[in-house]
This record gives sequence, C-alpha cells and structure tokens, in this order.
Amino acid sequence: MRPVFDWLVRNKIRAACLSIGWAAFIFAGCLLPGKDVPSLTIFQYDKLVHFGIFAVLSFLCLAVYKHPGTLKNSLKVLLICTAYGYAVELLQGSGLVEGRSCDLYDALADSIGALIGILVFQLFRKLCGEK
Repeated sequence: MRPVFDWLVRNKIRAACLSIGWAAFIFAGCLLPGKDVPSLTIFQYDKLVHFGIFAVLSFLCLAVYKHPGTLKNSLKVLLICTAYGYAVELLQGSGLVEGRSCDLYDALADSIGALIGILVFQLFRKLCGEK
C-alpha cells in the first residue's frame, strides 16, 4: 500500500483527477434509479458501502493538498465530504430519481467513512515519513 500512497502524494494532479472521478462515480451510483441498482448481496450492507466509498473519497481528497498533515486541511476535507454525502442524499430524496429516498443514516455513514479515511491517510503519512 505504501507505493500507492507515495504515488498519490507525489502526483497531485493525478490524485485530483482520481478524487474527482471517484466523486463522479459516487454521484452516478447513488443517483441511479432504484430499479437500475443491481441486487447484489453487497447492497444488503448499504451503510458499509456508504462508509467505504466515502473513506476512499476523503483519502483521495486529502492527497491533493500540498500540506495534507494540517488539521485545517483535514477538517476541510471532512466538511467537503460530509456536505457532499448529505447533498447526494437530499438529491435522492428530492423525487428526481425514481425508487430512491433520502436516508440520513446513509449520510451519517458517509461522514463517519470520511473521518476514517482521513485518519487512515494520516496514519499512512506518519508511517511513510511524509510531512
């Protein structure tokens, strides 16, 4: 995992592209009409999926910053990811997407996932000797 981490923190533009692409993937996946969402076993664990996708998003977003180790940047990423998660849930509940509804527990899972992604990033940063 260290080579991936090192690559992300050294290639800010690529990290930005990955984080934007991942955010777009989340947006598209969460706003598919309910009937189009595959009924795979993993979707029984909806909150775990939300947790995981937002942990990855916050990890990628933090890699974009020049100084990702600061509390200020970590809080910015947490706020952005949390707001994004809530916005997606509000869109799901707006009636624009058939078969979807707003679930505040999904948004809570998004926020907790974002926090864990930040903590994991900071752990990798310390283990890899990044500043």
